[in-house]
Amino acid sequence: MMLRTAIGSRLLITVLTLASSLAPVATVAQRVSEGVPKQVHLVVDGNRLVASNVRASSFDELRLRAREDIRESVEGEAVLLIVTSQRIIAYGLVSGWRPIDRVPNERIERVSAEDFAGLVVTSERLLNFNGESGVWGERERRVSQ
Repeated sequence: MMLRTAIGSRLLITVLTLASSLAPVATVAQRVSEGVPKQVHLVVDGNRLVASNVRASSFDELRLRAREDIRESVEGEAVLLIVTSQRIIAYGLVSGWRPIDRVPNERIERVSAEDFAGLVVTSERLLNFNGESGVWGERERRVSQ
């Protein structure tokens, strides 16, 4: 009986030791799965958009056009999206500024940014932006009225 208890105690100690040594691994895996660390920030300075690029330790500037107003902006960890009265402007940590013109009478329905990805849903189009490559994806939207 005493031998069985000793073996059981050693087994329990081994299992607890193994479990405690795996705890930091789970924490690291969780941090990695949360995505990219925050590396870009937007500063609006008068008629200029300034992207603070932490990775490159730089500030990248884009001037707004005459009579162009900011309507909405969102920040992801490595991408910025700015909707103005004339354009939809993206900034990628690796790719820099990439503006595209808005379609006449286009209504913005949703804007989101996460990690290196940006998404804009309008009344006319579905747009996605890859902040690493700097490429916009575009698809015409068929909305039943």
